[in-house]
Amino acid sequence: MQLDILWIVVFSRNIHLLNFKNRSKHFNFRCQTRVNQAQIETLLLSSNKLKQKVVAIDRKNGSKLMSFQELSSRERGTKDSIIALDKIKVEICIFVFDIMFANGEQLLHLPLRQRRKYLKDLFGDGKGGYFEYATEMTVESDDDCADNEATLARMNSFLDDALRSSCEGIMVKSLDIDAGYTPSKRTDAWLKVKRDYVEGLSDSLDLVPIGAWYGNGRKAGWYSPFLMGCYNPDTEEFQSVCRVMSGFSDSFYIEMKEFFSGDKIFNKKPHYYRTAEVADMWFSPEVVWEIRGADFTVSPVHHAAIGSVHPSRGISVRFPRFIRCLSDRKPEECSTSADIADMFRAQTRKMDVNVEH
Repeated sequence: MQLDILWIVVFSRNIHLLNFKNRSKHFNFRCQTRVNQAQIETLLLSSNKLKQKVVAIDRKNGSKLMSFQELSSRERGTKDSIIALDKIKVEICIFVFDIMFANGEQLLHLPLRQRRKYLKDLFGDGKGGYFEYATEMTVESDDDCADNEATLARMNSFLDDALRSSCEGIMVKSLDIDAGYTPSKRTDAWLKVKRDYVEGLSDSLDLVPIGAWYGNGRKAGWYSPFLMGCYNPDTEEFQSVCRVMSGFSDSFYIEMKEFFSGDKIFNKKPHYYRTAEVADMWFSPEVVWEIRGADFTVSPVHHAAIGSVHPSRGISVRFPRFIRCLSDRKPEECSTSADIADMFRAQTRKMDVNVEH
């Protein structure tokens, strides 16, 4: 049998069926590459709900993980247009890390160790660069003492490897005790460990909010995310660095909605704002916020220090998070584009800047 259509249903992290603003709830993708025939038939003939991440990769460079900015630049179609496969330049890989439902059986109550085995029994070895399992290491109960130096060394090495491969960090999960899957709820059975959570690994920037988008969902009626910029004193421009939507309290959102109003909102983007972003509104430069992120990457959208490390791209910070307001700083006293270029060059995770990308 020749199988060339794969039906996929897309859910949110809260297990809500997505309709992508009145588009069809089901998407058919012609299979450019197959994991293998039997695995795809298994997926089609049974109902399987997986937890996975779609990541941009460079298959010509050992399937190296690429930045989120690269993934965001991937060609995409709309309900009225289709992108030909040969026009898609950014390749992707699906990294699967959990399964919730398979062959008519709900698996949420099973401990992670059993769900993980179920997943691998169902899909086998996967296919490198196309369909892979999230890299894992297991610490058994005999070795989980906090003063076990060998275990701590393994865990630190695992975290270092994850960060060097451009991952955000690692997840620490219980395998057997309280290890069922609870959608849309964080528990002590799993923890995130990110670069910016570990002292000494974070980069802190002093940036100016120069624009924002209207919030959605729970943040409707507020501004979220905010567009943050650095300052270039040579050109007297504010250059965008990142969007930030993490670290804010509800009261802060309310305060900022009241603060950025009236004459603090421009009718259009000022000529001295340099960015490829198209915000819903543009703010006058008023305040400075401390922003902490994981590390730096080049960006086709953000224009901080553009031309300094790449001829046509700027520098952005990955996984930015708001820390605090810096009330003693004027907007022109924020981090400069030269500061950010220096921090990019000095970061411990060196990044290959490929002119062709």
